[in-house]
Amino acid sequence: MKLKKLISTIGLTTCLLSMSSSAFALGTAIEPDSIDSPNYFQGIYDDFEGTLYKAYPEFEKPMDRDWFQWTNDTGQGKAFYINFDTYQNRSLDYQIQSLYVGGQSQQVLKDTGRESWYVYLPAGEKIKIHVSSQDAMRVDPNVKYRISLSTHPLAY
Repeated sequence: MKLKKLISTIGLTTCLLSMSSSAFALGTAIEPDSIDSPNYFQGIYDDFEGTLYKAYPEFEKPMDRDWFQWTNDTGQGKAFYINFDTYQNRSLDYQIQSLYVGGQSQQVLKDTGRESWYVYLPAGEKIKIHVSSQDAMRVDPNVKYRISLSTHPLAY
């Protein structure tokens, strides 16, 4: 009986530790990124933390923009949410400026500095997400935002 309990405990601990290293890992958005060289989500439950800069290193681009992409390589259509939150200072109103979706999408929550989108992405299709500030003058490079793919939208 003790051996069965010990094996169960070890199995549960191993399972929890393996989930914590992948499913809940927070990535950092890399710079420079672009529509042709985005930050890649590994799958649903993946997320990134990013910042925006007032002046991009190239002067013809007056404001930083961040790009993210996920390709549905699961072999079946997936329904999920894109959640975005400028959690350190929502008044800056960073936001998802556009989605390039090989499926269906609909915004289900929009509030200052935070939003959620419902997406259905058929197998083999990709989604690209463009993030920037509502106002080029209201950018703080020290303020972080979080963008994630999830099975649930942000709560009001």
